[in-house]
Amino acid sequence: MSAASPYRLERAETLDAIDALAAEWAELENATPEATGFQSFIWCRSWLAVAGQSIRPRVLCLREDGRLVMLLPLQIETRFGVSIARWVGEPMTQYGDALARAEAGRTHWRKLVEAEMRRWRDVDLFALTRLRAGAVMADGTRAGEPFSAPYVDLRLAAARRHKSVERRVKRLVARGPLALAQAETPAKRESLARHALMLKRSWLAARGAYSAGLSNPFAEDFIAALARDGFLQVNVLLVGGETCAMDLGFVGGRAYRSFLGCFDERFAEGSPGQALTGRLIARCAEEGLAAYDMLLPADSYKLAWATGETTIEARFVARTLKGFAAAFALAQMRPFAKRVIHAAGPMCAGLKSAFSFRRHGARLPVSRAKETAT
Repeated sequence: MSAASPYRLERAETLDAIDALAAEWAELENATPEATGFQSFIWCRSWLAVAGQSIRPRVLCLREDGRLVMLLPLQIETRFGVSIARWVGEPMTQYGDALARAEAGRTHWRKLVEAEMRRWRDVDLFALTRLRAGAVMADGTRAGEPFSAPYVDLRLAAARRHKSVERRVKRLVARGPLALAQAETPAKRESLARHALMLKRSWLAARGAYSAGLSNPFAEDFIAALARDGFLQVNVLLVGGETCAMDLGFVGGRAYRSFLGCFDERFAEGSPGQALTGRLIARCAEEGLAAYDMLLPADSYKLAWATGETTIEARFVARTLKGFAAAFALAQMRPFAKRVIHAAGPMCAGLKSAFSFRRHGARLPVSRAKETAT
């Protein structure tokens, strides 16, 4: 008679089942060296709260002798008749991955969860995108366009000086003293976060640019909730007491993740966004953080500060013919179409929504928690 397996796979598919994982989830995140904060319980749970019935959560958990050793936070959504499993929080989630303990069994754990995922008959495609090089679920695959995320290594002895920024900042100083502040009350954080999103959307619209995440119908309530709960810091650059720039970010994995930056166009000539970035980098270094992460994409204004870039990978695992077609569209056609639309400028900005994962009108049922033995 064979010995019983020490492994058990569970699927949490209801909010109650997910809430029951909160303490173990947080402990597993702390035990995962690659954790970035985007797979934290509060990030994922806040997204599920605002997204409601528009997505189906499926959090895959692996236990060894009852102990949670690996967790994949996934959501399932249907687009044009294709069922796609993605990371919880997309398109707002900037880095996707699993959480897993840094132990010898990791390779085996990954094989077990991938075998379980292959048994899911209700999924046409697994879109495991936004994987940082070296992530738990990364395998070196770079489907579609190459991407990278700039960062500043705060452990370097000397910070970069930007004389052109310093010259422009003098124009801000002429309008009043500069001060770096942080919103401290839940109400103030929420109010400023909503205002920051409005400023960012206006900036994008004026340039005919498009963000799948920030145009999502749930983006504002999601960002506001994270700010209100204190997960997102709301950092503010004041000029003579007036707010001229803001950065919404959080600390995850010994790095500050700069999630959303914006500035008031009235102060544009003084480069308030760059002035705020420089001060935040200095503050994060003083606090002993290892990195200042500017996230995707690798825009020129970010690269001016960066000391390095993190390669971003993507894995598309198709289970059906529909899944193969969707994988090709996402990995090849969608980036090409976005380049064409971007080159066309503001006149075609309205077409960009066709290439996003927007969820207006979607109504998918949330099933009960299930458990399978391995």
